[in-house]
Amino acid sequence: MSLEEIYNNANLSPEEIALMPKYIDSSYDFYDSSAFEKLFQYFAFDGPVRMPYGTAKARTGEPDVWIIEYLENRN
Repeated sequence: MSLEEIYNNANLSPEEIALMPKYIDSSYDFYDSSAFEKLFQYFAFDGPVRMPYGTAKARTGEPDVWIIEYLENRN
């Protein structure tokens, strides 16, 4: 699945999509963004690729880091 498909399936707005390269490059704070909320919902509950439960609960990993790393590997 392409980044564009992920972003569309997670219902990111055009503005949020435009900021994603900056989030991925760590120039902007992803955790406090609306894009994080939508992508977290998508990967933790709705999407075909599921974030590990412990990471979603922030017990064994950080959900924002998991999302960014997953998206980086899609480039």
